[in-house]
Formats: sequence, C-alpha cells, structure tokens
Amino acid sequence: MSFRSLVLAGMVLVFSVGCGTTSSLRVEFDRAVMAKDVDVKREGKTSRPVDTTDTFTTEDATAVMWVKLRDIEGPHTLRWEWYDPEGRLYYTTDDYRINRDGRLRRFHIAWHRIAIKGDKAETLPGIWTVKVFLDGKVVATRSFEIKKPLTIHERILAMADRRGVEVDRHRWALIIGIERYRKTSPALYAENDAQVMKELFTRILGVPVENTIVLLNDMATKAELELLIKDRLKGLLKEGDTLYVYYSGHGIPSPDATPYLLPYDGDVENPMITAYAVDSFYRDLNDLPADNIFVFIDACFSGRLGRDEEERLLLTGVRPGILKVKDPLLMSEKIVVMSAAETDQVSNYYRSKGYGLFTYYLISGLTGDADTDGDGRVRLGELVDFVREGVSQSSRRMFGLARHQTPVVMPPSLGSKEGLVIVEIE
Repeated sequence: MSFRSLVLAGMVLVFSVGCGTTSSLRVEFDRAVMAKDVDVKREGKTSRPVDTTDTFTTEDATAVMWVKLRDIEGPHTLRWEWYDPEGRLYYTTDDYRINRDGRLRRFHIAWHRIAIKGDKAETLPGIWTVKVFLDGKVVATRSFEIKKPLTIHERILAMADRRGVEVDRHRWALIIGIERYRKTSPALYAENDAQVMKELFTRILGVPVENTIVLLNDMATKAELELLIKDRLKGLLKEGDTLYVYYSGHGIPSPDATPYLLPYDGDVENPMITAYAVDSFYRDLNDLPADNIFVFIDACFSGRLGRDEEERLLLTGVRPGILKVKDPLLMSEKIVVMSAAETDQVSNYYRSKGYGLFTYYLISGLTGDADTDGDGRVRLGELVDFVREGVSQSSRRMFGLARHQTPVVMPPSLGSKEGLVIVEIE
C-alpha cells in the first residue's frame, strides 16, 4: 500500500458527548453508514456523513465508514478492516481506544476512510467489504462498490434511458466540429466534441434529429457557415423557437486583435478574408427569428494552441502573453454565449477523456452535475457556475497557471435568465 493510503487509513476521528460517571462497562451499537465524506460540526465535537452511498467511482477521493455508538461508558476499542473484491484484507486499523476516561456518554461517533482516486483502490474495481469491530467483536459489516465512472457518452445514454426523451419541434441545433484543417494544425478532439454534443442535444435537450445540423471538418467551410447562418436558417426557424449553437475548433485573432472563428478552409495569416468574425457571427445569429439562442464555443482566440502536449502558436511572429484580443460585443437580449476561455487564454483539452476541457464540463453539468440545489433541474446560472469552477480548477491542476482557463459568459449578468431551466434531470 502506498504511503498516502497509510496516512489516510490511519486517520480515525472520535467524538463523545455526555456527562456522568459510573464503574460499569456498557455500550450499544446504533448504526454504521457508508459515505463519500464527513462534515465536522460544533467545533469538532460531532460529525455527520456526507453523500451517503454504497456506490463509489474511481474518481471519488475516499470511501468513509461512519459509526455511531450510544449509551457508552467505560473504555472500549474500535477497529476497521477493509477487504478488496477478491476478499483479501486491504487494510486494518489498530484497536483504537475510545472513551478512555470511562465516563457515561449519550453517544460516541467515529469514522475511518480509505483513499480511492490516485491510490491502489482505484485499480481494484468491484464489490468491497468493510467490517467494524467493537471490543474485538464484529458489530457492522457493509458491502460497497467501487466502479469505473461512466463515460460522457454513457452518461447521456443512461440519462436518456432513465427519463426518456421529450422531443420539442420548436428546438433546433447547429453543431460545428473542425478537428482537421486544410491549412493549419488540427484541433484535437473537436470531432469527438461535436459528435457527443449531437447526442446531448437530441437525447437530453429534446432537439428532433431532423432539426439538427452537423458540420464536421471539410463540411464547415467559410462559405457553408455563412450561407447556413445568414440564409438557410432564416427560412427554417420561426418565432418561439430555441436554437442551440455549438462550435469546437480553432479561434484566431486578426492583426488588430479582432477574434474570428476559423473555418476548415481558413488561413490563420489572413483571417479578415478567410475566417468568420465573432462579432458578425453574433449579429447574424441575432437576425434569426428564434426567441432564444444559446451559443457554446469551445475555442480560444489568443493565437495559441491549447489542444496539444506543448503550447504552440497558430500565428507566426507573436509571443504568448503579448497578444490581447478584443472582447466581442454582444448586444442582444435573446442570445446567451458560453465561451471556453478568456480572450488571452488557451482552450485546453482533457486528454484522458478525449474531449475539450470546456465541453467535458459542459456535458457533465447538463447531465446532472450542475444541479447544485438538488431539485432535479439544471438552471442556466447553475450551469455557468459549475462549468466555470470545474474548468478553472482542472486547468490549473493539469496544466498549471501558464495554461489556466476560465470560461466566460455573455452577457456577464444573466438577469432574469439566470433561473431559466435548461434541462430536467428526472
């Protein structure tokens, strides 16, 4: 077992509350609970289990066995034994002495935890067992599962199977994913991003398949993008409709620091002629007859490549950190934009998941993780906060401050749309 496991396995926190003295020895077992964490209360005098469950994933930090005893008097001992899916003893604590002064107390709380993520337990998925011994006798046995987490695609399918799909003919989706470019480096995982977003829009958000337009790689030329947005969609959308727009690929700044979306056939050295200005993109969307338009952009506009092992430049002759890109103006009451990064940051990938970092957290949020108040609904404000925090923390952890990434929402104040329900989880 690693040093980290030994440290965590050696952490047993014990609290006793009550009064009185007696010479007899007695104790009653109350209950034992499996949880993902514990919340210490009253300045360390008691605690409660947090996220009680018998199912853990390899992404969880720890598994906790929380125990409550009552009417305890006299000294006693507690011990925990953890067994892996093969029935082998994974770890045992010492016999910890509790209630050492022997006083009568109304209750006594203790817990023990093992590490999962980043430790040996992460490599041992299956059904585990933990036993609690009070004065050398087993008083509680619990079985729990550690399993590999569902992939993003599996989460979408599982959610769709659980709640069904309610198709709404007034919803539309335009999905653009450009991984392979004619004249520049690829945007890794952009095609994966687009494909999984199609599944989310159709299976979770209720966009009919026939109302879903997907442009991948060489389909997404500048001419096709502009023709579709400026002309064809105007004939398809109607008042009362909702349009979801998703873009994954490169963004690029012009010499005057104006941000552009780079189409398949775009030239990074001449974006003003060969690319789609973000300001124009927003204006063209605003001209569509839909009542609500949600735009998700997994791209950056700093001139740097974030989807690579080593940070490189899309633009020649520009050093990272020198270029400051203009923020695009968004003057529309019907458009909300979530963009992957601030204008001088990179948009990173999540290599182990096979998606853009922003897209990963966007889908995680829309499949339930952003339901922070637990009401079964993901609201726009919850989604924004969840994606921003997840991307920001993960980018610092994976890439350091040099590639720190903070998603941006426009308009900065969502106003009445903050409480807008984006998706029903149940």
